[in-house]
Amino acid sequence: MIVINATWQRVVLGALLVFPLALIIAVMIPALIVLPFFSAGREFLLKLIDKFISWARVIALKADAK
Repeated sequence: MIVINATWQRVVLGALLVFPLALIIAVMIPALIVLPFFSAGREFLLKLIDKFISWARVIALKADAK
């Protein structure tokens, strides 16, 4: 049986998830430029950015707690 270190698993998972997140952010650039000029759009963007930050924290690699 091949055992892969958990650190490498997190690195591969992080690498695989960073590309889709970057693509989503790149596609949203026009909305990020236009929506802040509307009050409802500003609130929507703040909630969306909070979600992206929480998703990025999940992707970010953390040291093992010992």
